[in-house]
Amino acid sequence: MDYKGAFWKGRLLAVGIGLMGACAYSFRSGALPPDVRTVSLAPLSNEAPLVIPTLPQTLAEAIRQKFISQSPLALAPEKGDLVLQARITDFTVAPVAIQGSQQAAQNRLSITLSVKCTSAKHPELSWEQSFMNFADFPANQPLPLVQDALIADICDRLAQDVVNKTLSTW
Repeated sequence: MDYKGAFWKGRLLAVGIGLMGACAYSFRSGALPPDVRTVSLAPLSNEAPLVIPTLPQTLAEAIRQKFISQSPLALAPEKGDLVLQARITDFTVAPVAIQGSQQAAQNRLSITLSVKCTSAKHPELSWEQSFMNFADFPANQPLPLVQDALIADICDRLAQDVVNKTLSTW
């Protein structure tokens, strides 16, 4: 192989690595326009048939913390460049694993969240989607004993889903 061919192969490799790095950066930062700098979260409403009084606040705080720790967006009390309106539409407990005696071995706590994101500056960034997440727990454990930990875990995962969707355009 001559030096000229090796030179060009090295250049192409460097360009390829540079492009891969640029794509990764774009994905990580979310591909939002540079003038989108703030996000606001309206108070969450709870429309689930089974109402847990602390759930809206727990979920809202989880979403705020994810934006603070994982995004370049600053939180605005209202009228952010992106405005999130969310409502809890379902909170259910149901058996998922039945033992031979037709008794539940595992129960599943599920939370569904409907979110609408709007942007006055960039309407193409607006979206609406439902997110559902769950956690299983042994049926021999009463829900009140495990509820707080399960809710915290589910809210953390729902918050991650909301942040991921908000920061990506696909």
